[in-house]
Order: sequence, then structure tokens, then C-alpha cells
Amino acid sequence: MSEAPGILGRIVARTREHVEERRRLLPLKRLQGSAPTPGGGRRSFAAALVRPGVNVIAEFKRRSPSRGVIREDLHPVKVAQAYEVGGAAALSVLTEEQFFGGSLEDLKEARGATLLPVLRKDFIVDPYQLWETWYAGADAVLLIVAALSDRELATLQATAREIGLDALVEVHDRDELRRARAVGARLIGVNNRDLRTMDVSLQTALDLAPEIPDEVTAVVESGINGPGHVRRLRDAGYDAFLIGEHLMTAPDPGAALEELIRESSARRWPGRAWRGPARVAVKVCGITSVEDGLAAARLGADAIGLVFWPQSPRWVDRDKARQISRALPPFVLRVGVFVDAAPDAVARTAEEVGLDVLQLHGRESPEEVARLPRRVIKAVRVGEGFSPDEALRYEGCAAGILLDTKADGRPGGTGRAFDWSQARQVREKASFLALAGGLTAENVHVALNAVRPDLVDVSSGVESSPGRKDPEKMRAFLEAVRAEGDR
Repeated sequence: MSEAPGILGRIVARTREHVEERRRLLPLKRLQGSAPTPGGGRRSFAAALVRPGVNVIAEFKRRSPSRGVIREDLHPVKVAQAYEVGGAAALSVLTEEQFFGGSLEDLKEARGATLLPVLRKDFIVDPYQLWETWYAGADAVLLIVAALSDRELATLQATAREIGLDALVEVHDRDELRRARAVGARLIGVNNRDLRTMDVSLQTALDLAPEIPDEVTAVVESGINGPGHVRRLRDAGYDAFLIGEHLMTAPDPGAALEELIRESSARRWPGRAWRGPARVAVKVCGITSVEDGLAAARLGADAIGLVFWPQSPRWVDRDKARQISRALPPFVLRVGVFVDAAPDAVARTAEEVGLDVLQLHGRESPEEVARLPRRVIKAVRVGEGFSPDEALRYEGCAAGILLDTKADGRPGGTGRAFDWSQARQVREKASFLALAGGLTAENVHVALNAVRPDLVDVSSGVESSPGRKDPEKMRAFLEAVRAEGDR
């Protein structure tokens, strides 16, 4: 329905007028022939929303029709950089001028100041605006179903895809969700704010969550005012959270974001909240060089492992680990692997290197695990006489459990697989289960079918020699995992 009622209708009508004015000043052909704003290439907005963790699309906006002036003393560059440091998965920038006080200049400046993908938040009603979005350097665009006819929605979705923009398709009710699915939307945002009346209710998102297909990335927008809301919506199955006013009204938006993410993280591996069969994450462990770390990230690894056990052929010192960590893109988790290290040494290493997760392969008790300052994956070795209770005693105190091969007294990195059927009872009760031990591109599909883990952890299976990763083996492994997940 292109003739939207209420406040939305007024905004859309004014938007159409502004588009015609801009089209007269800069015709579409000239716009299409212009060079886009420099920004180091397109960044995948869609991929950023399904990384492990609490994925917040942090928003910069100056005011809104419902609240009036929100914040006019902050510059988009300052806020964008604070959001990046605070852990945002992506940025959203309001560019609508009359009702929200935004501009495309805000978007250009914010994107140029960070490495995060950026969503243009506006009322898109004409393909001309998509080319404007491309020209401004944005990575994604919002399409509001309530503001568009079916034909307009399909045209805009197709044009965005042609240009190379991800489209976040926004819905407010079941009928709009049906229309979004009909055009093949892969990113669906449920807005808790009724744009006709500006009323807000989290129940909107809770009611629609079960009807969003598992293969669609689900985003929730508006009305999120703290970690309790995030936890509730995450448990309902949402993958990402678009948050603006809660952050913009805080004295320090970046600090508010960091606190929100920390307090809303469940005590488990921070994987995405699926509404159906889970996507399997991949960790490439034993990274010893910046080159190998970047190769793993480019190929799609969700996490990389840095080994701090001196007896391992994949050991790295803190200086080298810090170099690797700093070189990686922000959406790749840095996992530190330790064996019976002193808690203060683990904490110091985590702080200096910038580790997101600690992976422990020693004799740590559940109580020791619970006291550590980062999320913990507790590794348990599986061999003859293994009991599921050995692993499950860490459930609830660790963010996840990793099962690895017990062999030769070594804590890991054996290159040998165990009987994966032994993992099934752990899988039934563990909230997050990682699988390691002798995995390769050739056998990982068997392991996935036998265990259905949340993450697979590979090291020697993608190496040319201990500590040196082979890009082709990594590519083959990741493709094998993704292929199995697509079946």
C-alpha cells in the first residue's frame, strides 16, 4: 500500500516531493555515472548480523517525530567511532531530513570513520534513492513494507540487489511479513513501533518471531531499552537488534552500548539465536601469523584460535598474538587457548591481546571456570571410558563445551578423531557444543551429521605443516561445512 496513513503517510508524501526535487538537480543518469564515495569497498551488512555474539545495529539519529530532539550535541564521526569501540556489529544512520534531522552527509562521515557496515535508515520509495545510497557509500538500505506497494517493494528489492546493497525489509504485522517473504527478503526487520501512530510494543516482535523462516536473518527494531529486552528477544529467536534512542540519550553512547552487550550476553557461547536448525560456526585454531589469520577471516571463519601453551608447535607469544588480533576484522572472534595457566596470567593475556573467549584445555574446575573474566569454552577430552558427566559438569558455568580427542596425554592438536557417537549424550544437554579432533574437509560432514555441534574447531586438518595454514585446505573445509548446513 503506497498510500500509507497517519504520520508515515505524511513522511512518505514529503519524501516523494524531495526525491523529485533532487532528481531535477541531479538526473539519474548523471548520478549513476558518478563515482561512489570512497570507503574501501562494500562491507557485508548481512554477514555482520549473524556473527557470534549480541549483534547490535547501533543507530545515530538527531530527533524523531515521537520524541522530538534526541541529541544534537554529538557529531556522527564521534558517535560512530564510539559505537565501533563499544562492540557494534553495524551502524544505522538516519538520513531523513525534515522529520528526523538527518542527512546523507551524516552517513558519509560515519562510514568513513569506521570499518563497520552502514545501513541507510530512511523512507525509500524510489529507485533514485537507492542510487543515492550507493553514491553515499552505504552498504545497506531499509525498505519499509508499509510505505510501498507490492510492485514497488519488488522493484526496490531487485534494484538494491543489482546495485550491491543489502536490503533490510521492515514489517510491522503478519500481512507485511507475508509480503516481505513473497519478494524473497533475506533480512527482515520487525519494528515494534507502529509508524502510523508511533506506539511501541515489544509484543509485536515476540508474536512475529515464530513466523520468520529459519533461513532469514531476523532483526528487531525500536523499543529496546536495556539488556533484559535484548535477552528476551534473543531467546525468541532474533539475530540482531537495531537500537537508537536508548544509546543516543545516554551520556556516553559507546559506553552504554558496551554495557548493554555485556549485560545481555547469556552465559554460553554467544552464537546467533536460531529459530530452527543452527548454522554451524567454524573456528580455525593454531593461528601463528597475521597472514594466516587474515586468510581464515577472508574465507569466512567465525573465530580464530591463538595457542598460549608453550609446548604446542602452534604456540604464539603475547606480542605476536596482539599483532594478529589487531589485524583481524572486528566480527571475527579472538579465542585464546590455555592449558593449566594461572588465572592472573590468563586474565592479563586476555586483556593485552584483546581476547573475546578463553578456551581451556587443562584441569580447571567448574568453580575456576566461573571466576574467569571472559566467556569460557571448556575443553574435555573424549576417549575410552568417557562419561558425558565429565563434560556436562561445566554446563552453566562455561559459555560452551568443546569435545576433543584424548590421546597420548596431550591436551589437543592430536590430528586424530574420536568416536563421535560418544558426543551425542552431551549434545542433548549442552546449550553450546563445539567439536574438535581430527576434522578435515573430507570427514567434517560425517561429524556434523553424527553430532550436530554448534561449532567445529579445526587446526591440523587445514595445515601444510604444524602452525602453518594452507589457504586451499581452509577454503575446502569451510565450503564443506557450509554445504552441509545448506542441505
